[in-house]
Amino acid sequence: MLAFAVFLTFALTRLFQVEQEMRSNVSENMLWVVTQAQVASHRLDEAVHRRVLGDSDVQPTLRFDVLVSRLTLLDEGPQRRYMEALGFGGELSMAFQRLEAIEARLGDVEPGATDAADDIHAESEPLLRELNRIANAVMVEEWESTGARLDKHRDSLVQAIASVMGITLSGCLLAILLLASLRDRLETQRLERSLEQEKQASDFYRSFAAMVSHQFRTPLAIIDSGLQRLLRRGETMTQEQRHTRYQRMREAIAQMTRLLESSLATARLDGGKVEARPEACDLVALTKVACHLQEEASAQRRIEVHASAPSILAWCDRSLVEQVLANLLSNAIKYSPPDTEITVGLDVDGQGRVVCSVADRGMGIPADELPRLFERYFRSRHVTNTSGIGLGLNIARHLSRLQHGDLEVRSQHGEGTTFTLTLPGMRGRHEHVDHQATN
Repeated sequence: MLAFAVFLTFALTRLFQVEQEMRSNVSENMLWVVTQAQVASHRLDEAVHRRVLGDSDVQPTLRFDVLVSRLTLLDEGPQRRYMEALGFGGELSMAFQRLEAIEARLGDVEPGATDAADDIHAESEPLLRELNRIANAVMVEEWESTGARLDKHRDSLVQAIASVMGITLSGCLLAILLLASLRDRLETQRLERSLEQEKQASDFYRSFAAMVSHQFRTPLAIIDSGLQRLLRRGETMTQEQRHTRYQRMREAIAQMTRLLESSLATARLDGGKVEARPEACDLVALTKVACHLQEEASAQRRIEVHASAPSILAWCDRSLVEQVLANLLSNAIKYSPPDTEITVGLDVDGQGRVVCSVADRGMGIPADELPRLFERYFRSRHVTNTSGIGLGLNIARHLSRLQHGDLEVRSQHGEGTTFTLTLPGMRGRHEHVDHQATN
């Protein structure tokens, strides 16, 4: 980077110097001024002779003023210094003295006044010769200075071109270093992600092992106890007693199955293996099917569905929404008394989002536990006697947000709990599609 900056600064400096030298060159206009003075001298001498010969239209005074203006240009500022540098400072002063002599005789120029014309010619002829010498010297100096200036500009341009090549090489090297740095950074990020995934996997397996060792002990004990009782006294048991034992063992197996399914779902979410494939879904029909399945599984008919329209379209992944609804409905059934009603409401809010609420009349959740409700493995202190592992709500919220939705809870202890699932409606579909394309 330092070499790149040095080469760039040097190239810009040299180009600026060339531009300044081209602007500040005084000699470019000197030849034109001297030539104009020569022409003015010739025209003055011509006007004087024509006036003497009787031409009343000519104005020798005007021609004299033009000559004076041309010589004045040569006697000012940088032009004067330039003339002195060429060694013509004295000749320039002598030229003004000759102008004074010419001006003194200029008033005597009349038709037939040959003496005045001869006197003026005697002063203007040496002036013209001096101007010719000055013009020749300026021309030679201009040629020499132009050649030297071109050589200098050529050297400056060569240096600038060399600097540009240095800039190019430095830029290429800098680009290579940046690409290498970017590659190393990407590799470092990849390794960090891999380490983070391994850490998450390690944490998950430790939690899973601890949870399994605790959660599996009870259902396994139930199954073992039931099988031992059947082995010892199965022949003497009534059909109803055996059915009760079988049902308890099935419930224990179902609890273990739910535990494994929730743990695997959590592992897939942590590993980024779950992807949402949204499409237009009729959330009313989907919710009614989910409610029917939960009622069949629990053998209870107490879920009421209230929708603001016969059909409400949401932009979501059908299978993921089914998992969320299954968790919310099963929790509502599990944590509320059998004689209470569970209400499912479907509507569209003012922003075009589809809202699905699941409300029960259970024991509710204490206010101090609501902020932690969606944490992994968290369970309320009031439901420790009810089977569960504390993964369902965590998974449900992750699945909701994976579809650009959300899952929120409102609860009051002793009065019930309401979970609200929010999903993109068809009106907000393009916003999420554009957002995904941008990311």
